[in-house]
Amino acid sequence: MNLEAHARLSSNYRKHTAANPIQRALIERFHGKIVSEIAALSPRTFLDAGCGEGFVARRVLREIPGIALTGCDVSDTALAVAARSNPDGRFVSGSVVSLPFADKSFDIVGCFEVLEHLPGDLPRQALAEMARVARRSVVLSVPHEPVFCLANAARGKNWDVRPRGSDPDHKQFWSRAAFGRLVEEQLRVRKLEGSLPWTICVADVPEA
Repeated sequence: MNLEAHARLSSNYRKHTAANPIQRALIERFHGKIVSEIAALSPRTFLDAGCGEGFVARRVLREIPGIALTGCDVSDTALAVAARSNPDGRFVSGSVVSLPFADKSFDIVGCFEVLEHLPGDLPRQALAEMARVARRSVVLSVPHEPVFCLANAARGKNWDVRPRGSDPDHKQFWSRAAFGRLVEEQLRVRKLEGSLPWTICVADVPEA
């Protein structure tokens, strides 16, 4: 089985390569919003924590010239796809709950569509790690619930999953306000908004 065949086993890869034009338009708008928030922070260094196959990294590298981008993920297959698609980035093995970097290694840290996959209290651990390795700010995204589930159910997707319409891999289901409260435990929320059906949060690292 070749690299792309392995990658297609990932729900993240399938989501980003789906043929559905509505889904593609929503993802394109979502990525545009994420990258605009990152660019507004004028980073020289950026960590894409839980980078998957490098779809967000590709757009960051294209739209923010000269940025030094590092991606990390626990999947060797995803990292190989990301590195091949983004030769100007650096991709290393690492978990968002135990990032393999020194304190304050990056101007900005991003984590997109990852935290909802972590069970129990691991999202808090991941946020603490991102706060540790970021010098200035963190940009995050998670599904906006219950909008995310309802949008999937409305188009007949994941009806057999509970809550109905949810991704079967999701462990957390935050409303926008609830996610903001979670982030505030570790960081100072600057923006809490969205791009349907996702929540996007920009938060600053508290001063020591």
